[in-house]
Amino acid sequence: MTYFNPNYFIHIGNVLLLVAYSVRDILWLRLFAVAAALITIPFFLLQPTPLWAPLIWSVIFATINLAQSLQLFIERRPVKLTAEEEEVRRLALPELSSRRVLEVLSIGTWITADAGDRFIQSGKRVEAIWLILRGRVRVTIDERVLGDLVPGEIVGSALLLTGISAAVDAFASEAVRAVRWESATLERYLTANPEVRIVIQKHLTRDLAGKLERSVRRL
Repeated sequence: MTYFNPNYFIHIGNVLLLVAYSVRDILWLRLFAVAAALITIPFFLLQPTPLWAPLIWSVIFATINLAQSLQLFIERRPVKLTAEEEEVRRLALPELSSRRVLEVLSIGTWITADAGDRFIQSGKRVEAIWLILRGRVRVTIDERVLGDLVPGEIVGSALLLTGISAAVDAFASEAVRAVRWESATLERYLTANPEVRIVIQKHLTRDLAGKLERSVRRL
């Protein structure tokens, strides 16, 4: 009668671990680690006295790696942006992946403002910024028109950066579609995601430069 050696299971499991450590893709590493942990279980069970402690740890490791593999798989699935989300990406976040764009939008709020709705009030601190997708926002000081902000521009960017109270008023001169971010929420997100901060700061710089250029032209 042929005797099957349980050591084969532990050898195969260790070979799979070697393969796992040799791959560069983290998803495949975890999948091979799951296979290695599962295939060693019969070795622990087929001993004269089952080795329950290492068996339990193998199950724990397999479960953790399987859960992480599932999360990685979900994160890598293609993301389809809606027309408005794609417009946000085109206007302000062209360097970010679709998934990152969705992350940034998830901490904001979509708003639709009617003509006359106020964004910024003189004398008050700005606690949010708005990215305009459609429509125009008029900026005035003492009822004197300074100009209109158009799609792609940010309402409140300069005031948010300086932290001072507004000396201007800003209101929708026509129907406006925009994304609104609370400054505190946005700052927490950018602190945790420095690569996104770089992209947004680039857009803020371009936004402020464009506003300054228009101001100089009016002088």
